[in-house]
Amino acid sequence: MSVKLSVAALRTYDALKDRPGARPRHSDARDPAVVAAVRSRLSELIGEYRLGAHSGQQGGTYVFWSEIAARISEGAFDDLLSQL
Repeated sequence: MSVKLSVAALRTYDALKDRPGARPRHSDARDPAVVAAVRSRLSELIGEYRLGAHSGQQGGTYVFWSEIAARISEGAFDDLLSQL
C-alpha cells in the first residue's frame, strides 16, 4: 500500500513506539520534533534509494508501507528510539 510521506511518518512513529527500547506509551500524543525527525529519515532513505517513492497528485511524495516496515525491522530508525 502506498501512503503519503506525511502519513508514513506518523505510521512509522507509531510503529516505533512498539519497538523494544521505546518508552511506554502514556497517551496517544505524538512529539512533533520526533515526527519531523522520522520524516527526515524517510527522506534520507528515499535519497539513498533504500526506499522507493513516487510523486502523486499535486506533487506529493508517496512511499510503500511494506518497504518502510522492512526498514523498521532492519533497525534503520533504532537511533530515534531514545527520543520516543
